[in-house]
Amino acid sequence: MIVIGIRVEPKRVRYALVESDGTNFSLLNSESESRLVFPVDVLEADEKVDWLYRELERVFHENPNIHKCCIKTNEYTPADSKSKRETAHLEGAILLLCRQKNVLVTSKIYASLNTRSADVKGHAEQRVGRTQKYWDAKIADAVVAAWNGARN
Repeated sequence: MIVIGIRVEPKRVRYALVESDGTNFSLLNSESESRLVFPVDVLEADEKVDWLYRELERVFHENPNIHKCCIKTNEYTPADSKSKRETAHLEGAILLLCRQKNVLVTSKIYASLNTRSADVKGHAEQRVGRTQKYWDAKIADAVVAAWNGARN
């Protein structure tokens, strides 16, 4: 089974493809594409939603065995910023695409992933692995989300 873990940011989306046989976990895109960077001329929320939807359609087409999706969502607070609200719109595109493809989708925060921001990179490496390029906390969020989805 393949699970896609996703972490949305206002300028890019990070994703991890984790394959599992129930016991072992493998990061399929450790050496290939793991980020979708919004083009500089795509500025408005509706443009970003449309662009992201089409890019994720491509990713799903290239990986037809994706059975689950787990989104590492923001930790919302009363003082949320515009960028957090924008990521919520973008997550909506993911929810719609997964619904249309009959892919089970869940959203998680750090507490439900049994990690925290300061530890997520280490946890991702220990549990599944890391990407060769652009390794940071955001892709680690996606890796841990995919790992969590593969376990449950």
